[in-house]
Order: sequence, then C-alpha cells, then structure tokens
Amino acid sequence: MSKLMLHQYNLSPFNDKIQRMLNYKGIAFEEKYWQLAEQKQVRKFNPSGKLPALEHNGHLVCDSTDMAHYIEETFPEPPLLPAAPELRGLVHALEDWADESLYFYEMRWRFGTPGNVERNLPRMVEKEKPFVRWLLPKLLPKGLKKILDNQGVGRKSMEQLKTDTERHVAAVAGMLEGGDFLVGKQLTLADLAVRIMFECFNDATEGAEIIARYPAVPAWMARVEALTEPKTEY
Repeated sequence: MSKLMLHQYNLSPFNDKIQRMLNYKGIAFEEKYWQLAEQKQVRKFNPSGKLPALEHNGHLVCDSTDMAHYIEETFPEPPLLPAAPELRGLVHALEDWADESLYFYEMRWRFGTPGNVERNLPRMVEKEKPFVRWLLPKLLPKGLKKILDNQGVGRKSMEQLKTDTERHVAAVAGMLEGGDFLVGKQLTLADLAVRIMFECFNDATEGAEIIARYPAVPAWMARVEALTEPKTEY
C-alpha cells in the first residue's frame, strides 16, 4: 500500500496547495509538522531547508510544483492538469504567477503590514516550543522584510501594494467571466495555486476588503474549497 507523508512548516500556503490536490484525488496521507527551529534536521533530507516535501514509499519530492506533477503522474485521476497543450501551458503560467509573484504579496500583507503582522505571526509560530514562540516574533519580521525588500514587493508603498493587489484580484475576476474555473471547464492546479494565495490575502484586513469587492472571486474560492476540502474517509 502506498504511504504518503507531507512534511510541512506551519502556515505555508504551499502546504495547502498539496493538501488540496491530494484531497481532491481522494488520496490518504499523513502530516508531519516541523518546527522552524528544526531547519538543521530538515536540511538532512532537503539541503535547501524548505518545506513542504512529499515522501512517498521512501521517495522524496521537495518543490511544490514538482510535488504537484509527481502526484498527477502517480495518481492521474481525477486529473488536475488538462490534456490539451494550450490549456496545460496556461495552467503552468498561472501556477508560476501564484508561486513566484502572488506569494510575495501575501507575505507582505500578512507579515509586513501594521495590524496584520501582529495577528498572523503568532499563528505562524503556534507549533513551536514556548521559548521559540516568544523569540521568533521578535526576529522574524526583520528577516521577512529583507526577503520582501530584495524581491521588490517590500519596497512598494501601501497605496501601490493596494493598487497592485486590486489588479491581481480584478484579473482573476475577469478570467472567471468565462466560466466557473480559471482554465477550461474543470478544476485545475491553477485554481488551487491562485486560490491559496488569495486565501492568504484574506488574512489581511485590506486584502479581504479588496477580494470582497469582486463577488465572482469569493464565489470561485468557495467552489474550489468545496471540491478540495478533506474527505471524511478515503
């Protein structure tokens, strides 16, 4: 029998992408949460120190996109990647947009804006040991700011951040004018990848307000949620 273990840090949107993919396909899996202070141990099986990582019968896959393709190849039904090359290419582009652009916007909203950081940082470290739960909120903001500044989103003004975020949400609303999902007529990996980042936007007051202005977007998010929430039994 196949045994899948999803190794994770708490509160990563990429965990959610893989969890929902497995849920949709009806694949049972176990979860192993690592503490941020255990990065040295994580590096023993993933030199980058990043998570999530998917372990399947002793085989390890460490990048969330690689995990998604591995799952699709190993458990092809029901499919989350279209067969048509033009649609498959669009799914890839949207997943990459979510992973490499929207991700830094959600980081800025949740962990780099007043009011939101104070609410979300404690959630990020809630699985840590007591001392680390006390220490990390004092250290993490500086480290996250450096990452965001280097990427560019951290150097944007609040007004520009709001403008850019609204453009992103409006773009998705526009895509949904043609149907219930982002690509074609079925749920795809693109829906999962973009939705998880928008769900993180909802963890910020301003992000939630922007999303609420586009009713098609929360309706789409609810559709994806209903199709990919955990099954009661497999």
